Amino acid sequence: MFYIVAGDVKGLYPSLCRDTVTNPLECALEKHSNFNTNAQKIIVKLNEICLNNVVTLYGDQLHTKNHRIVTGDNHSVSLANSAAHYILQPIAGVLREGARFCRFIDDIIWIATSKLSNENIRQALSSEFANSGLELTFRKACTADEKG
Repeated sequence: MFYIVAGDVKGLYPSLCRDTVTNPLECALEKHSNFNTNAQKIIVKLNEICLNNVVTLYGDQLHTKNHRIVTGDNHSVSLANSAAHYILQPIAGVLREGARFCRFIDDIIWIATSKLSNENIRQALSSEFANSGLELTFRKACTADEKG
């Protein structure tokens, strides 16, 4: 028996808090760049300036986001992708319980070969995303009748 499960973050972009975006950027720059500490701080500050000054036109009105990020802005996808990667890091061991785990920004899919490993992954994901103020929805298919 195996489970195929798809998960999705409800309203990822409008739900992402600024800290949930800034912390992953700081971590990525520290671990994966050759920039010195001062340059890293400047990049994070420039990112904050960009986030604080995004203005979108909807209908005939201009809108800004004070505490979240804007869907469709030029850098929203990369920020959301970094945030989702950062959120998953503490539970990487649990995610390896699955036969396969894949993610594209906030779209998640995994295959589990037991009810226990499937539930462990689902609970870990739900908990870790909830810690960042995000909610996941899941759809599941199973190769066997779970009632028996």
